[in-house]
Amino acid sequence: MQKLLAVIAVISFCSCVDHKLLVNFNQGPEFPKGPQPIQLVSDIRIQADDLLEIGVYAEEPAAVAPFTLQGIGAKTNEQNNVAGNNFLVDQLGNIEFPILGKLKLAGLTIEQARDSLTNKVGQYIANPIVTVRWLNFKFTVLGEVSHPATYTLPERSVTVLEAIGLAGDLTNYGNRKNILIIREQDGNREFGRINLQDRAVFQSPFFYLKQNDVVYVEPLKQKTGIVSDQASKVLPWISAGAIVANIFILIFR
Repeated sequence: MQKLLAVIAVISFCSCVDHKLLVNFNQGPEFPKGPQPIQLVSDIRIQADDLLEIGVYAEEPAAVAPFTLQGIGAKTNEQNNVAGNNFLVDQLGNIEFPILGKLKLAGLTIEQARDSLTNKVGQYIANPIVTVRWLNFKFTVLGEVSHPATYTLPERSVTVLEAIGLAGDLTNYGNRKNILIIREQDGNREFGRINLQDRAVFQSPFFYLKQNDVVYVEPLKQKTGIVSDQASKVLPWISAGAIVANIFILIFR
């Protein structure tokens, strides 16, 4: 009986997670006391399957209307004289834009695409203002988080901390030291790993996510004892039964 109790105690102990494993930013040099410049976000470039919202502004509604997908009056707001359209970048990196025809946007930043469109629209409209923004900037968070899912945001500057926050934070069994980032761009796939316990994480090239990134949080070894079989569900009953049996043995002795 004593051996059984010892085994139960060992199993229970092994399933516990040390407090140090649950704390972020507790390793490496101390944070600087003064303010530090923020690392510039690397340019995120347009690629196939991106959904873009492109708006054209001008002084006259009639001048803006031809640049809508359906002609005069389509998606034109007479208050601010804007033609707004949604465009899906095809597999060759092109969009079909009214009047201008096929335009290759893949490989450009949002700013470069905006400037290029402004120059081209400027051949037809005096002093146009063109806006370009993502509608499907998305990333996926998997593994030991509360709400694993694919998230879509209008922003294009999202940190791995914000992504994890949207996923409801890491569970107690999430490995903070070895988070995997899977990134696909320009026909290539690369892998990066970050350590949330290391204060140097803010300088990682994977701290800021890019379009279609996948964040995977692997489980700690301590979770193995919980999910390996169904024993964890009956462990409290086994423990209680062992205690009762031990009491009976002591009484009848």
